[in-house]
This record gives sequence, C-alpha cells and structure tokens, in this order.
Amino acid sequence: MNGAQRLPLDESAGQALSKATEFLLTARDADGWWNDYEVRGPGQFWVTAYVGASLAELPGGPGRAAATSAWEVLRKARGPSDGWGYCPQVPGDADITSWALRLAEALGVEHDPRADEGYRFVAGHLQPDGGISSYLPHIAGPFLDRVAPRWDAWYASHACVTTAAAGLLRLPVRDRLLGRLREIQRADGAWPAYWWPDREYSTALAAEALTAGRAGTDLPEARAAADWATARIGADGAVRTEWEQDGSAFATAFALRAVVAADLPDGRHADAVRRAVSCLIDSQERDGSWRPSAWCRVPGPMEFDPDAREDWERGRRGKAALGSVVLDTKALYTTASVVAALARSGTAAAAEQRRADLV
Repeated sequence: MNGAQRLPLDESAGQALSKATEFLLTARDADGWWNDYEVRGPGQFWVTAYVGASLAELPGGPGRAAATSAWEVLRKARGPSDGWGYCPQVPGDADITSWALRLAEALGVEHDPRADEGYRFVAGHLQPDGGISSYLPHIAGPFLDRVAPRWDAWYASHACVTTAAAGLLRLPVRDRLLGRLREIQRADGAWPAYWWPDREYSTALAAEALTAGRAGTDLPEARAAADWATARIGADGAVRTEWEQDGSAFATAFALRAVVAADLPDGRHADAVRRAVSCLIDSQERDGSWRPSAWCRVPGPMEFDPDAREDWERGRRGKAALGSVVLDTKALYTTASVVAALARSGTAAAAEQRRADLV
C-alpha cells in the first residue's frame, strides 16, 4: 500500500472492534469459557482458545485482558490427555492445542510450563510427510474407536492443522512444517483444508506463517496467495462461498488476512483490502457480532479427501455429525475471525505508515 492508498484503522473500524469485543466478552459463561458449535456438546476448549487468540491480536484494552483470562482458564484445564481437545471430555488434538499456544505466544507467556507441554504435544503429531495430524491413534483411539474401528484419515496430516501449527514460532518442528507448506501450495496460490470448506482459512494461515519475521520481503508463495485471495474478494468486498452465497464474513476475514500477509505495495491488492474491510464493517450486526458463517466439516474416519464429497448434511450432532457441516450458531467463531482480521489490517497499515514516514 502506498501513501495515497493506506488503510488506517480508522474510527469506523475502531468502533466495529469495540462493539465486537463487547459482544465476545458478554458471551462468556460464568467460569470464563466461550462455548460454540454443537458436535459433542459445545466446543469449550476449542472456541475459548480460538476466541482468546483472536482477541490477543488487539493492542490492549478489555479484549486483550479477556485473552489473558482465556489463557488462565486454559492453562489450568485438563482433559483426558495432554494438550487441549474439543472439550474437557475429548482427548487433545494438535489443532486446538495449536490455537491455545498461539494465544500463549500472542500474550508472551509461551515459556509457561503448560505451554511447554503443548509444544511437545503438537510436535509429537508430526507425520512422515512433514505435516501435522489432528489426532494420534494411541491418544485418540480409545475415544474414537467406540464410534468406528478405523480412523486413518483423521490420523493423517492435515493442511489446515499444519498451517495453524506453523504459525507457532517456538514449535521445534516449525521448519519442517514451513517446508511442507511450500510443497502443498496449489497452482492457484491457495492451500487446501481438511476441516474447513473455505480455503481462505488455510491460505491466510499459511501465508502468515511463511512471512512471519520477514516484513517487506516479497515471497512468491505469499504473493500467489494474495493474488488468489484478491480474486476471491468481490466488487462489494465480500467473499462468496458454497455455504454462504450472499457473502461469508468468515471467508472474507481470512481472505483479507491472506492479502495483508503478503505486504504488497500495489494498488490492486490495496483496493481489495479496502473493499473487504468496508464490507466487514458494514455487515456487522447491531449486537456487535457478525452473522455466523464459520462452517466446519466433519469428514468420515476414512475420508482423506473431503473436497471430493458432493453432499454434506447440515448440523448433525454426536456420531451422526460424521459427513456433515456444523456452524458456529452463537457467532463466536465468525466474530472472533473478523476481529483478528481487522486488527491485523490495522497493524499492517500502521507499519506501512511508519515506513512511509521514514522516506
């Protein structure tokens, strides 16, 4: 973004973030947890880690304080295994544990002994192909085998889990993950996803992981991701998906993050950022939330390529959730996603302003 095209975190974006933060803070239960989705009960650990990590993107204020509180409840919580899982009754997985650790890193508490356990847990999910699996048989098997005898697809590496883990700067196997991300980027510039039908999610996280600590560097992988994401952002600033054909705030937020991550100084990408930010601000609900659009899919235990499935059921629960897509009906995941995207776009604009002031 050049000086004439900067997108500062202006008053309207600041107001949107304040309203969204208030919505999220009031959505916690009496014990400080965020609960959303309904697969096997609400995803207490999962949603708290994700919302906390998103609020930690804010520079300060009540949102940042709430992120600190989220870490405190997570660090004291234990499920049936190391790491963190969907909820207290479910074994830990590398994806949710990665989000808890992303929260810890954002708060600067990554040296906490509980975080150290988490890093070892996630690193233990490294697969021979250089990616990270969601689950390990010896940890999740006793739980999952009550539903089906084999879960080979859930024990394989998953691109979207790898992208989340690759953003962990203290993860000992991080270089292996970055190498894997370079290998699996698709020709169109995006990254695939296993648990999410919207590739904007994995593409943004991959671009951010590859560019971390390399501000101002024009990486070809990040540029390709930004080009893909820019093409996904419509003239009105919205990203339309199979599940949200009128526009998905969730997908728009991650497309915005993918473009911002590349840090490209040209007008086409800057215009896409402006359109996406304006769209997100304009589509905020009165209560500070965004309409739920974070669809998550639950592939079958032997389903290695969920993109090949044509028919997905909506909103099934428990064992019946296999082969369905589920939504954050309380809007917490979607709203947190937009908060993080707006915060990152504002941070990037501020950094560009500082660079321009030095010229």
